[in-house]
Amino acid sequence: MKSWVNDDAIGRAYALALAPNTDGMDRTMSDLTQLTIAEASDLMERGELSAVDLTEAHLDRIDATDTAVNAFVLVMADSARVEASASTARAAARARFGPLDGIPIAVKDLYDTAGAVTTGGTGGYRDRVPEVDSTAVAHLRAAGAVIIGKTNTHELAFGGTTNNIHYGATHNPWNLERVPGGSSGGSGAALAARQAIGALGTDTGGSIRIPATFCGITGHKPTYGLVGRSGVIPLSHTLDHAGPMARSALDCALMLNVLQGYDPDDLDSVERPREDFTDGIERGVEGLQLAVVTSMLADLTPGVEANFQAALDVLRSLGAEILEVDPMQGHSTWRQQVGGIMPVEAYAYHEGLMTAEPMLIGGPVHRRISLVFETTPQQYARALDVRKLVERQYQRTLVEERLDGYLAPTSPIVAFATDPDQERDESPASIFQNTTVFDLSHQPSISVPNGLDAEGLPTGLMISGALWDDALVLRIAHAYQQVTDWHTKAPTL
Repeated sequence: MKSWVNDDAIGRAYALALAPNTDGMDRTMSDLTQLTIAEASDLMERGELSAVDLTEAHLDRIDATDTAVNAFVLVMADSARVEASASTARAAARARFGPLDGIPIAVKDLYDTAGAVTTGGTGGYRDRVPEVDSTAVAHLRAAGAVIIGKTNTHELAFGGTTNNIHYGATHNPWNLERVPGGSSGGSGAALAARQAIGALGTDTGGSIRIPATFCGITGHKPTYGLVGRSGVIPLSHTLDHAGPMARSALDCALMLNVLQGYDPDDLDSVERPREDFTDGIERGVEGLQLAVVTSMLADLTPGVEANFQAALDVLRSLGAEILEVDPMQGHSTWRQQVGGIMPVEAYAYHEGLMTAEPMLIGGPVHRRISLVFETTPQQYARALDVRKLVERQYQRTLVEERLDGYLAPTSPIVAFATDPDQERDESPASIFQNTTVFDLSHQPSISVPNGLDAEGLPTGLMISGALWDDALVLRIAHAYQQVTDWHTKAPTL
């Protein structure tokens, strides 16, 4: 099996797991939670680490930290131990399924898990127990991954705080008084708190990438249609993407290798040849032309702006040419015209709950879905057309300007304070101003950590590319992470 970590790196990783801590106390095996997927997989391949030990370390970490963080709504300890034991036996027989075999993965509570409740973060589905796995979870299980639990989500994925009225607010491990972002805030927080090595998220307006930037982890929104969504409670079929969240771009690539594939039960799934997203990931960025999207530089906080400019300098030093573009120049009202897509499509799926038991949906999300009644059929049809316009403009600009990708700050702001009034889960609209574009364009987009601001809160660099060019987006992100260490930073809990 291919190794993605050189001997020196794997030695340092294992030494970290067993070395004395800086506070003078002996480390325990719980420090195995500092490993990446690539590092842990290499150790298991060498017979130097077992999936049982790795899983127990993460279960211990959840037990020690989740009272404060509230990343999980369900810890699947019993089944995780069974899966870890099976993985350990395969490793002993030199029959590991692949690099995800034995890796503890957290699953956003939108993905169906057979025999385990999947609530979508709402009270109305509190007792909903699917009989079969979602396609993504089935792929992970087939690859030998250990499903360690279900992570909290903003209710019905319709918001950016993960301040959930039914299951409690998830807190940002970098500052427990701040939000982790949403809607995949539980997955982002679990990774930052070192409670899992990888996680599943969904992204409709930025719900993988916003928690990635707020929590200082890496999150990749794949090309629309690349990862099957059957068995995932939808927000908007037109905009929903399923994808990986992890410590690094390399780890996201390893997960995407497993998650990709045609899903006959997802009508938007596209049948394509399988790719190895780690193939060529080491090629770097020399000679690439990358463009800053100038319209995405509005209202940046000082820390976000400084860290973005520093990230551009890093990419230049690696040989990339940095240009400036604005693909939607001349289309001044397009943002206002796409707002009807989410409420219309959310209502179409949740109509039964909205009409029969509306009191089981929290007030803020109920109000957002109810915007369907203020949206005319003509407005919805126009919104779908504008989405296509965004896709065309962002694709065309890459070709006409001979660009390899787009660059922007993931969010113009850092994580903001959690509102103690859970009936007010509002977030500044600006947090989605950059991420939403690439849900509309359906193009691949990744957020990687690129620094901390003056308050010690993470910021993110967003790298996006052409449709089906996920491998190049991951390669650019990996090149950046090879010469920076922001993705290795962890908060102190």
